Amino acid sequence: QPRSGGTNTGEPYPPAAVPSAVGDNPGAGAVAVATNRLDRRDAFRRPPGGSFGRPPWLSEAEFKRLTETRTTHGFLIALSTDPLLRAKEADFVTRALIVGFAGVAALGVALALRNLSKSADLQFRLLRASEMNSHLREMNLAAAGLAHETKNPLNIIRGLAQMISKQDDAPAPVREKSRGIVDEADRVTAQLNEFINYSRPREVRRSPVPLGNALNEVVRALGYDLEEKAIQLTVQPDLPRIEADEQLLRQALFNLLLNATQALDQGGEIRITATRNPDNTLTLEIRDNGPGVAPENRKEIFKPYFTTHQKGTGLGLAIVQQIVLAHGWEIECLANEPRGALFRVSHLKTLA
Repeated sequence: QPRSGGTNTGEPYPPAAVPSAVGDNPGAGAVAVATNRLDRRDAFRRPPGGSFGRPPWLSEAEFKRLTETRTTHGFLIALSTDPLLRAKEADFVTRALIVGFAGVAALGVALALRNLSKSADLQFRLLRASEMNSHLREMNLAAAGLAHETKNPLNIIRGLAQMISKQDDAPAPVREKSRGIVDEADRVTAQLNEFINYSRPREVRRSPVPLGNALNEVVRALGYDLEEKAIQLTVQPDLPRIEADEQLLRQALFNLLLNATQALDQGGEIRITATRNPDNTLTLEIRDNGPGVAPENRKEIFKPYFTTHQKGTGLGLAIVQQIVLAHGWEIECLANEPRGALFRVSHLKTLA
C-alpha cells in the first residue's frame, strides 16, 4: 500500500531484516521487531538500505528462524528468560526448604507423640505396680500376723508333748511319739520365725558398727554348731568399722555363716576376709570348702524357699539378700577355688 506523504510506486517495500533493537538503543531489552508493510524509516527511524544485522543475544539459527516465521502482524518478539529461570530456581529451593522443614517438624511431632504415649504407658504401669506392691505388703503383714498367732497354740502343743515325753509312767511308745511332736513343733516354729523375719519391712537405722566385733558375736552364737562338726573358722583381723544397721548386719552374717556350716562335712573350713577399695568401701567374702553351689543355682539360691539342704527352710539367704539390698549393698554367689562356695558382699561403706 502507498505510504501517506510518499511516492506511490504500487509495490510494497521489501522485507526488512530484524533490527538489533527498537530505536537506536542496542541494550534496551530483548525485543526485536520486523515488518514487511512499514517503511524502515517509520519503523526504526533508519534510512532505507541501512544494515540492522543479527542481535547479539540471538544465535544465527534462532535469528534465521525468527526472520522466516514472521507473524501475521509482522512483529517478532524474543524475551530473555534468564531472570525467570533464576527466580524459578530460587523458588524451587525455597519450596524444597519449606518441605524439608515441614518433614522435620512432622517427624518431631510424631516422636513427641510416641514418647508421650510411652510415658503415659509407663506411668500407668508404675501406678499398677504401686497398687500391687501395696496389696502384697498388706498380704505379707496379714500372713505374718497369722504366723505369729499360729505360734501360740503350737507352743501349747509342744509344751504338753514335752510333759508327756518326760513322764516315767507313760508307755515307751507314747513318750517316743511325744518327743517326735516336740521336734516337729520346733521345726515349724523355726520356719514361722523365718517367715515373719522375711515378711517384716526392713527399716535400716545406720550407725558406726565395728565389723570385727559383730563377727565375733555371731561366731559365739554358732559355737556349738562349729564345734559339733569340728569346723575351722578363720577371720581376718583388724576389720574396720562400717556404716550399717547393727542388728540387721548380725542377722545377715549369722545366716551366711549358718548356711556355710550346714553345707560342710566334718572338719570343714570357713574363711572370712575383707578387702578395702579405693572408694572407701569394703568387700566382704565368706568362703567354705564344701560341695559348692551349681552354676544354675547361684542366682536361684537367694529366692524364698529355695534350698539344697535337707534341714533348710529356704528363707535364710533370701533374708540376707533383703538386708543387703536395704543397705544399698550387693551380694553374689560364686565358686570358691579349688572347691566350695564364695559369698561376696560389696559396697559396704567404711568409716575412719
